[in-house]
Amino acid sequence: MWTSFREVPSAGRVEDHVGMPFLNGAVTYARFAVTGEAPEVLDQSIIDAFAANPAKPTPIGVPNGPETGWTAGRHILDNTFEFNTMCFDGWVHAAMRLDVVRIPPEVKRAYVAVAEAARTKALEADQPGWLSRAARKEARDEAKEQWEREVSEGRYRASKLVPILWNPQRRILLSPATTDSVAAPLRDLFTATFGGRLEQRSAGSLAFDLLATKGLLTAVEDARPDNLGQQPPSGGGGIPEVPWASGGPEPKDFLGNSFLMWLWWRGDVNEGLFDLADGTNISVALDRSIESECGWGITGRQSLNGDTPSRWAEASIATLAGKLPRRIGLVVSDGVQEWNCSLQGDRFVVSGLRLPRSEEPAETPQEAALERIGSITSFDSAMSDLYAVFLDERFSSRWSVSRTSIAEWLSQRSRPRTGFATESMLTADAPPSVPAHSE
Repeated sequence: MWTSFREVPSAGRVEDHVGMPFLNGAVTYARFAVTGEAPEVLDQSIIDAFAANPAKPTPIGVPNGPETGWTAGRHILDNTFEFNTMCFDGWVHAAMRLDVVRIPPEVKRAYVAVAEAARTKALEADQPGWLSRAARKEARDEAKEQWEREVSEGRYRASKLVPILWNPQRRILLSPATTDSVAAPLRDLFTATFGGRLEQRSAGSLAFDLLATKGLLTAVEDARPDNLGQQPPSGGGGIPEVPWASGGPEPKDFLGNSFLMWLWWRGDVNEGLFDLADGTNISVALDRSIESECGWGITGRQSLNGDTPSRWAEASIATLAGKLPRRIGLVVSDGVQEWNCSLQGDRFVVSGLRLPRSEEPAETPQEAALERIGSITSFDSAMSDLYAVFLDERFSSRWSVSRTSIAEWLSQRSRPRTGFATESMLTADAPPSVPAHSE
């Protein structure tokens, strides 16, 4: 969400998608672990620390870089740091204000061109010819002085709100800081304020967290991607490389793609019913979208959008031919509440989370906020527990049977049928959206 300091041309967007605040709208977030010497008790001292580091953008002059500070979470000017409005059943809701200056390249080029044109005109009146190197430098310096003067007057500045939900006791923080252009400033501000560190938890790093107490760290370190009978038609074979994981900061993130495949399989053969470790029963159904990519880096990407795309033959054919699910639409229910979202498996990023409507409207804004945050955190706990169920199976003797069953299931589902795309769709990227087909 952007708000200009003044009603003047803005610099554009920080290169990241930040979802609406946790208090309204659809929700996007990544998971972070809080490590180091950070507070573990939610009390007034945490609220005081937020208040001691408020957002204070530079009013005059040119900032050296992005500027950050805390707000109380409702908007970029919210400085009402109060315990009773920011804290909800062990979670604290606040937000980082991120201010950037970004001068459009077209403006810079235009100012340089105008300055050079003025010098060229003066030169032609005396001695026609090209501008010297010194003259061109003078023009660039003059142009820079002009745009920096405009920055100091408040132009080309923009702000965005980056909300957080933090549970000090559980050492978990949720935030829509899903790329480093936003996550890095958030990490720096959190450390400067509280002394701890934020470490983003993708599928691989979350697997290490969940299995650390079970003596399975070595097993995770030794894990390799699964070949579920898959074979790219134009080459490859053996164990997939999974380039987005092997070339990223956490090479075990392929576990998140296996998790999505496991959900897809279980949804088909077991009606999407799962028993969590705490005795809770939840159901999961794939819905609306499946985005997949070749694990061998050969056949490109595919995006299917429509009603129940997991049941389309195109999805199964492409998966058997080497594509792994990277992002899927989900409907998750615990029998009381139902959530809709998209989950990017390898990064474990939730986007577009739509919360269940309350049967009784909240009587106060604080009550509404409590209900929303409770629903968000319940959903996050359910997804974390569901991933733990998958990991328990993935790193047990049962996995060899499950892996064989998944491979057979894929083979059966991908048999060519009249009216469906076949091998031609396996050798090239699919279009951004494939129309629905009827079974």
